Amino acid sequence: MKKIKYIIVALTALAVSTGCNYLDLEPETTLTEDNFYKTPSDFYSALIAAYSSLVDDGIYGSSMYLFGDARSDVATPIQPNFYANNFRREIETFTMSSINSANQNYWSHHYRGIIRANIIITRGSELFPDDKLVQQYVAEAKVLRALFYFNLVRAYGGVPIVLDVPAGYTDARTHVRASAESVYIRIITDLKEAIAAGCLYRSATNSKVPTGRVDVYVAKALLGKVFVSLPDETTAAAYPDVPAWRDLGNSPQMLLMYPAGAATKWEAAKYSLDDVVSNGGYDLFPSFSGLFKPENKHSCESLWEAEYLGSQTEDVGSNFYTNFCPNAYAPRNYPNANGYTPAAIAANTGGGNCMPTGFFMEFAQKWDSMYPNYTYQVRLFDGQVYSDRRISDGATRVSGTSILPANPNRDYPQSTAYPYDPYTGTTYTITVKGFGDDTKWMCGKYMSPSEFKNKDSDDNWYILRYADVLLLLAEAEAHIHAGMLPQEILDATINRVRVRAGIIPYSISGNAGDDWVLSTPDKTYQAIMDERMLELAFEGHRWFDLTRSGQAVTVMNKHFTDFYNAYTSNSATTVNQYYMKDHRYEIDQYCTLFPIPTQEILTNVQLEQNYRAR
Repeated sequence: MKKIKYIIVALTALAVSTGCNYLDLEPETTLTEDNFYKTPSDFYSALIAAYSSLVDDGIYGSSMYLFGDARSDVATPIQPNFYANNFRREIETFTMSSINSANQNYWSHHYRGIIRANIIITRGSELFPDDKLVQQYVAEAKVLRALFYFNLVRAYGGVPIVLDVPAGYTDARTHVRASAESVYIRIITDLKEAIAAGCLYRSATNSKVPTGRVDVYVAKALLGKVFVSLPDETTAAAYPDVPAWRDLGNSPQMLLMYPAGAATKWEAAKYSLDDVVSNGGYDLFPSFSGLFKPENKHSCESLWEAEYLGSQTEDVGSNFYTNFCPNAYAPRNYPNANGYTPAAIAANTGGGNCMPTGFFMEFAQKWDSMYPNYTYQVRLFDGQVYSDRRISDGATRVSGTSILPANPNRDYPQSTAYPYDPYTGTTYTITVKGFGDDTKWMCGKYMSPSEFKNKDSDDNWYILRYADVLLLLAEAEAHIHAGMLPQEILDATINRVRVRAGIIPYSISGNAGDDWVLSTPDKTYQAIMDERMLELAFEGHRWFDLTRSGQAVTVMNKHFTDFYNAYTSNSATTVNQYYMKDHRYEIDQYCTLFPIPTQEILTNVQLEQNYRAR
């Protein structure tokens, strides 16, 4: 009997950080199909192993923020010695080779998760077709597999659709690369089947969902997001020579996947997202900064999180705290609110792997009366003072005659050097970024301190949260209403997010010249994309939003031009450490997809590389 690969007992859930081919079939146990799958509890162990894939480095462990944020205009990996971190430099500058380690991990770790899900789906259906518990595991595995394929198709376009458990390297040659449309159909089919099975948590009852597990509304929210993300006429026009971006919204096969009565992808998305909003029981967490504190995991806003447990031992928790800290970050020397001083790592410095860009910080301060650039001169919006709680938590303090932003929820004492806030954690000075001054920022969403050096933070990663759902619904409604949203829909979707943030809500009436008056379809669509950038920054969404909206090439080329101009105008000697000062990068439509990893092409000769030969 063939040995099953990727059977992992629940308590030893894999979190492998090194790259591997997705069909690297060395057996991890000596268990076989005959001697393992005997009871439903065996499938539970396999299910937990599939869930554990979410925290692999190639998925939400590190790749998602590198490809979702550092590849975009909102974040950059600051690496003084960039040669030691060349794979991040390649991601940022779109010079990513097919042997890039992060790219290999992204591909292989997603496929490893798919294989784990396949074990549950195929064997569970064969051995326990009438067991309700096993069929629930099958439905959950289909949601997981849908997520893995969704991440892959957004990155690479068409990929091999593997629905079995490969038995050897020769099987790799049988998995031909499918079209992007086929992959999307597979994703939607998995989600619809999981929902229709009626056995996901909360399908028929209000049963409590165990920590980290998906329920029926998670599946529906993900389905709505998939419909919103379908390539359409916009992507086809923006990237006309890239087959993966051709219009799928009106293809005959895709129309069959829409719910009854839905004629467009936007109506299909609204159908699912409306159900989540109306019946899911979710709400926005009262404070933005509190949403990212470990004690508020699985709050009313949380749909799905990649689970970590800190303060246990190194390599058990998450590493976001370390990776999002800048190289020159010093607050590990300060006690937090509990009086605990975090241990030093690498001479008290962080990884600097995902730092806010000057563009993002300037844009983030747009709606805050206390900003930009700590000028401390209060501005008025529509005659009122607004303070974006995503930046300053809405609090202020007086210094002499000036009003300054303050955040009473900070984890570290506020000082001139380290004014902590939800978005940016702290300021610090390092002269490599330009943009007018040398005060730089960091992402403060992942600030749970660690007793150990690395991978011991208690911060989870949000896969889906309610604010994302509301903004997706606003986008679907905007397209259904030709860009002119009724006020009641504005207030029920995007304005709920803005009110929680403490900033001026959008209106459909008033002076058309005011930024908050959505007087044209273009202003409406851009307002939604801007709000997604602000609300979901550093959560792995921005790059995928740029590609699906057809804005990636235009936005990134402007971003590179602005960077180049800022660096070349900065005469500080330390700016010479940074590579982007020497070259103005430029991308084309082919850069909207990742290259297929070389290791995969060598294994499967039927795979063709994404980018054209130049």
